[in-house]
Amino acid sequence: MAGPRIALSAAVALMLAGTLVTACGAGGEDVGGPKTLTWSMWTSVGEEPVIWQEIAERVSGEDPQIRVRLETSSFNDYFAKIGTRLAGDDAPCIVSMQSLRTAGYAQGMRPLDDLIAKNKFDLSDFDKSIMEGLKVDGKQYALPYDLGPAILTYNKDMFRTAGVPEPKPGWTLSEFESAARELTGDGTYGFVAAPVDVWMFPMVLTKTGAQPTDGEGNLRLTTPAMTEGVQWYADLVARKMVAPQLPGSDPSFAERKFLDGNVAMGANGPWALEALKEQASFSVGLTTMPAGPDGSRTYSSGSGFGISKSCPEPELAFKAITIMTAQEQLKWLAEEGRAYPSRESAQRAWYENAGIAGAQEVLEAANATATPWRTTKDWNQVAQLLYKYGTSAFNGQSSAEQALERVQGETGQD
Repeated sequence: MAGPRIALSAAVALMLAGTLVTACGAGGEDVGGPKTLTWSMWTSVGEEPVIWQEIAERVSGEDPQIRVRLETSSFNDYFAKIGTRLAGDDAPCIVSMQSLRTAGYAQGMRPLDDLIAKNKFDLSDFDKSIMEGLKVDGKQYALPYDLGPAILTYNKDMFRTAGVPEPKPGWTLSEFESAARELTGDGTYGFVAAPVDVWMFPMVLTKTGAQPTDGEGNLRLTTPAMTEGVQWYADLVARKMVAPQLPGSDPSFAERKFLDGNVAMGANGPWALEALKEQASFSVGLTTMPAGPDGSRTYSSGSGFGISKSCPEPELAFKAITIMTAQEQLKWLAEEGRAYPSRESAQRAWYENAGIAGAQEVLEAANATATPWRTTKDWNQVAQLLYKYGTSAFNGQSSAEQALERVQGETGQD
């Protein structure tokens, strides 16, 4: 089990004030001292920055010639800025990257294949789906630290109070909708839905089999199956009213609403489970996406660490990211509840830390049906447009077809 997080080294805590926001340039060197590599990472509030600072410190512990200087920002701010930085002269040496967005940033990153071969770095322990997810045109752009299939989390207390059986792997869309109806009323909702890519498209996939791209980097949002699936998902809010209406612009709305305790179910991933458990005032459960005509289907995604093209010390940066993704570090992240490990040998630590009955059964079932995400090079723009135009469809002010046509059109992929 994980030890108390507050037991991280005092040196780590003292360094946070000077490392979380300030950093300039890709790398540096103190005369006679270790080389400094800047690492840029997204974080949420709370103790997460402390956890990532500890990972930075562990690199120096393994290799004293490297000092990793951490800089952090929110997830949305990170991806809004990293493209500009990769195109300029102040890119971090170590670049954190999400699999859904890798294609859009690969131009400013260094393929790792030659460094992997030169160092005879063993990749066999990494989950193959996330390794593929962090590739672009067959080239590896990052080493993964986590992965996970999209799943549903649920409020066990609401199910118990309403006398509704808790969902189990293999449950169906019909059972999902029935539970959502029974759990809606008196200021409560059975589900929370939003036009957020990582939560919406797995539900569409299990409903109609539609995927947002053709697998070759081309956006396909206006096919009949996609339109049907998104309309069904939006109607959970607009017509069936088993999910709350959306505010104008708040991509974090779904997760916050679930944590408020008035929503019974919401889409999420294993990487967020520990944070949900800590913040929720109720017992959290998890289950697979409900099965549609072709069974339960979902997507797998994850994140990792790559190297910018402008990094002056790619060999040292590669050494750093191999330390950051080593079994020891990934087991520790799992014990801290931060990541479902990309290394199969470290995943047991996550299950032991989660302490949720049935978690392994759920994730193994979800992984067995998961499809790696395939996105476009401008996926960050796609995600922003989906929320911008999708909100009106979810609130009943337009159709899914209209919203999807606007997103498809504004990306120039008609």
